Amino acid sequence: MEKYDGNLFKIGDVIKIMGITRKTLLVYEEKGLLTPAVKDEESGYRYYSADNMTQIRSIRSLQQLGLTLKEVEEYYYDTDNIDVHLARLMELRTSLDKNIQMLQVRSAKQGDLTIRKTVLPRQVCFCRRYECDSVEKAANYLRDTYIAAAHTGKMSVHGRMFTVRMSDSTEKLDIMCCIPVEDSFNSDERLEFAETPALCIYYRGPYEGITNAIYALMKYVKENNIETTGGFRSVYLEGPPNRGKKSEDYITQVAVPIK
Repeated sequence: MEKYDGNLFKIGDVIKIMGITRKTLLVYEEKGLLTPAVKDEESGYRYYSADNMTQIRSIRSLQQLGLTLKEVEEYYYDTDNIDVHLARLMELRTSLDKNIQMLQVRSAKQGDLTIRKTVLPRQVCFCRRYECDSVEKAANYLRDTYIAAAHTGKMSVHGRMFTVRMSDSTEKLDIMCCIPVEDSFNSDERLEFAETPALCIYYRGPYEGITNAIYALMKYVKENNIETTGGFRSVYLEGPPNRGKKSEDYITQVAVPIK
């Protein structure tokens, strides 16, 4: 590899090593994000140091996270608004976490009861509690709760609806139906769930089989002396709205909060 003055890299070397174009390097320079170690004013040749290479790699990493070049510039040089940039990166991390979760969801196969670690997000929900004797009735109650939440005008478009098993009874389903709403929602039916670590299974199949995932989590928790901090949740990721009657393709995140 050809170097300039023993320690510097020509622009052609940088392009090959970093996998970027000459135009990209010049844009970085134009935006003030990158200053070549040496720039020959007569010939226009540019030479880059190892520190320049590290800077290029850092810029590209931030771009791959979703930041624009303007946001990258602010990230490096706007020290008066650190909180704003931190919030933006946290937003991007949340988006990345969701993409990871959806890939895990898509990889779920029937009969797969693999237990994973996850974090259940903070949510404010419109909640109603019911007792019933069948999964079909539970689904009807969840639908009714959804309709009631929609009528408040405060339903959130970001969260996933879920149910919480309020008891371990095998004879009756004692469930709380939870529909995410905006923080400003104020009612006796408002309940806030804190962000919490959890164990979960991405269960693929009809709702009648969710108990298999719950029992698998129960067994794992008991065998490993893990302390739980709440009831088992069934978070509905893919169901009748997009899978129709193909219940074998329904996907539910079955989770239990842990300490």
